[in-house]
Amino acid sequence: MAFDGSPDGREALAQVEGLALSCGATVHLLAIVDRTESMPVVEAMSFVVSDAQRLAVQEVIDEGVRRLHGAGCSTVGALRYGRPSEQIVQVAREIGADLIVVGHRDQGTLARWLNGSVGETILHKPPCSVLVAVKPEGRMDNVKPFERPKTRGKKAS
Repeated sequence: MAFDGSPDGREALAQVEGLALSCGATVHLLAIVDRTESMPVVEAMSFVVSDAQRLAVQEVIDEGVRRLHGAGCSTVGALRYGRPSEQIVQVAREIGADLIVVGHRDQGTLARWLNGSVGETILHKPPCSVLVAVKPEGRMDNVKPFERPKTRGKKAS
């Protein structure tokens, strides 16, 4: 499952949890740092991923893994760098995935044209079936926002 910690991603996480528990599957939770959105070092298109950016993405993966483990799912987390659609397909091939799961971010036509759609791009050459998790209309969110881990050594005021 491609996971970014967004509300759409958390909805997909909740749906994956149910699927994994019902069939005893292992969930491979994947977060991707898109280097095209990172800081360019020189005009030759070399990009640097900041430690803060890497740590923030790692926190998202760690929280997703904790949630799935807490629900009783077998879960593996991974962090990759590159174009999300390419990394998702590559990892699915590497692990022999039976299903790719991505969340659905509701965008208008212009935004989708400008930004592209990871889910749509994956559909061009998927190594397995693809599930685009969508929150059913009229249903309240069944996921809560992530809570930041408490900092050790500091007392709450």
